[in-house]
Amino acid sequence: MKKYKFIYAIALSLFLVQGCKKDLLQVENENQPDFDKVFSNGEALENLTSGLYNTIYNGEHAYASASMLLATGADHVSCSWGNAGMRDISWEPRNFAWNNAPSYSYNGNTLTLWNNMYSAINTASDVLKAVSTGVNIGVAGAGNARTKAFCKFIQGVGYGNLAFVFDRAFIVDEKTTVSGPTLEATSPYTAVSAAALVYLDEAAALAGANTFIIKKEWIGTSKDMSSAEFKQLINTYAARILSYTPRNKTQLAAVNWAKVKTYADAGITSDFIVMQDGYAKWYDEAGDYMVYQGWGVTDNYVVNLMDPSKPKHWDDTPTFPYPSESTDPMDKRLFSDFEYVASQWFQAARGYYHYSPYRNKRYDDMYVAAVGPKPQIMKAENDMLKAEARAYTSDLAGAATIINASTRKTRGQMADVAAVSADVIQAIHHERHVEMYTTGMGLQFFEMRKRDLLQKGTPLHFPIPAKTQETMGLALPFYTFGTVAKADGINVSNAGWR
Repeated sequence: MKKYKFIYAIALSLFLVQGCKKDLLQVENENQPDFDKVFSNGEALENLTSGLYNTIYNGEHAYASASMLLATGADHVSCSWGNAGMRDISWEPRNFAWNNAPSYSYNGNTLTLWNNMYSAINTASDVLKAVSTGVNIGVAGAGNARTKAFCKFIQGVGYGNLAFVFDRAFIVDEKTTVSGPTLEATSPYTAVSAAALVYLDEAAALAGANTFIIKKEWIGTSKDMSSAEFKQLINTYAARILSYTPRNKTQLAAVNWAKVKTYADAGITSDFIVMQDGYAKWYDEAGDYMVYQGWGVTDNYVVNLMDPSKPKHWDDTPTFPYPSESTDPMDKRLFSDFEYVASQWFQAARGYYHYSPYRNKRYDDMYVAAVGPKPQIMKAENDMLKAEARAYTSDLAGAATIINASTRKTRGQMADVAAVSADVIQAIHHERHVEMYTTGMGLQFFEMRKRDLLQKGTPLHFPIPAKTQETMGLALPFYTFGTVAKADGINVSNAGWR
């Protein structure tokens, strides 16, 4: 087993009660210097701002966060090991609710995401509050616009992630407080998602009205980012939030696709790549485990997308025929990005359905020392958002044109997709599972969820983490989601691809 590292330390509890001296959700940090001293100093404010996206990134990609369990719950990656909640969310049938007890071994995998998002949101909000009271960053406030834009961006991305994963959250910022640590003070994910878009729109407006540089150290890239490029990134994040928040097909149909089109058309034009730095600061640890020999394999569902002659599901029986290596896949990325697995490393007693004849090898060279480029958001992802928006706004020809010029053709060598609704939507689905393999925390889970493809009984989102409910003083047992018996299509999948 690889030795994993926690790159950051974060307190387990959120102090939710709002008083006259504390008007934000706080993640306690005993090593933080005196608040008044830090937040009255422009240089200190900029230093705090510079680390915010790293907090977001680690919250998304840490071993101890939700990325791995979302991948197995989506039948994107398969892994029977109990670590990180991967097995508990992928039992078949899905008759195990998410264990939301404080004593559960993997309760931290949703808590880490929750805490990191609020840590970033709270600090960003404190910085914005300080700037609004007259603290200048740089000579005569020359750095104010950049700092404000970046902090609004952090608020938007942080709340976007909370809306993706949790059923509800507290919405607080430099101007807004909540009445107390109660469920009544939380907002449903739909409101959290809407708030995230407001913050991102504010960030985009600041980036569009000012000229500045986002330092590469702030976002883990190989070079600095201009304010124009930063605005493109913000727009892609906004398009993602609209597209990935829906919990079912009904909500999917209700998305403002014209708005998605506007965002995506103004989005990134090249991959947003985070440079891994050898486990120090930028490390997609979860992504590493999902492809590492002896750990995650590629779910048969994804293998079948690339070669329909291969089984879509490994039946739970010792007599299931071992699939042969593909010789002529429909998608040639099965050769370039994936590796045939001739024998299995999982325990049969935990379910043969975890078995798979392939693993992903695309990032193997980088993960030897975890040094080098790993896409956070691919251009292909933004392309598929553009195509999806056109598909749902009666421009199937436009959608097909985008798809046929994308990685489906350039890397997969696949046949052109016709301008037919079902074919276009399936082609987008294909790219999200194949080209975007392990990029974008939860991307494939959100894709399966909104199309009613998560296996019946799978939670459509997760409850407020147990440790946070405990801090809030709620009574055991804490609420949670999951099991076939509770499949309602609102909180728990009531359909599924099989």
